[in-house]
Amino acid sequence: MLRIGYQGVPGSYSEIGVIQYFGTDTINIPYDNFREMILDVDLKTIDFALLPIENSTTGAITRSLDLMKDYNVYMTGEEFVNVSHCLITFDGVSFDDVKTIYSHPEALKQCDDFFDKHKQINKVAYLDTAKSVEYIIQLGDKTAGALASKRAAQLYNMQILAENIQDNKLNITRFAVISNQNNYEHDADTISIYVVTSHTSGSLFQCIKVISENDVNMLKIESRPIQEKPFSYGFYIDFEGDIASETTTKVFEELKSHCEFIKIIGNYKKKLAMY
Repeated sequence: MLRIGYQGVPGSYSEIGVIQYFGTDTINIPYDNFREMILDVDLKTIDFALLPIENSTTGAITRSLDLMKDYNVYMTGEEFVNVSHCLITFDGVSFDDVKTIYSHPEALKQCDDFFDKHKQINKVAYLDTAKSVEYIIQLGDKTAGALASKRAAQLYNMQILAENIQDNKLNITRFAVISNQNNYEHDADTISIYVVTSHTSGSLFQCIKVISENDVNMLKIESRPIQEKPFSYGFYIDFEGDIASETTTKVFEELKSHCEFIKIIGNYKKKLAMY
């Protein structure tokens, strides 16, 4: 049986993503942080992990992107999870009773409009969405609420005071399926790479030009600071392609002329987000 890692506790959006992608016949292992989870994939302690890498409201989840280049792991798939934040409280509590709401910082940020309208409510960052529900139960404070999924409310037998309170009603998180083996699907059509360009004028432009002149569709580019070199940047690039194709081989050969470092993050079948 496959061992799958995810961040948080049962009821988290990451766990929902695991169920959507792998089904229910797996051993799901919760983690407190991304680095420990990815390290266990690298060490082959677990078979796969689900790592959030992008949100349709707040953009790239940069701490996840940085981990993918630092460990010997591979992105072999992707999953999209519709993120609908619920205000979860104890049974019998009314909205006027709620003084403090706990949740993951990303979730709180995704609900800025809600907190702007209800300035009497204090928001407090916590480790995870579903874990916030667990935490308010431990507190036993009837004035405390949590932002988390409907599944989290059901698992902990808590009341849902309001649903879908995030700013963007099409709030979707993109997850990378991370493996310890680069066994890519035969129908893989999307490639993710990380590059550090040469220190010459126009090197990034030349990289983009290589992709364009080979009639390859670039899907995304994201810059990230290089910690060992202040104010220097590496780039995550997604483009259409199959790692085994002649075109992709040609692209990589030409990119070498303009890059100091190239890492293939993954090759996978692009999945459409379900609205």
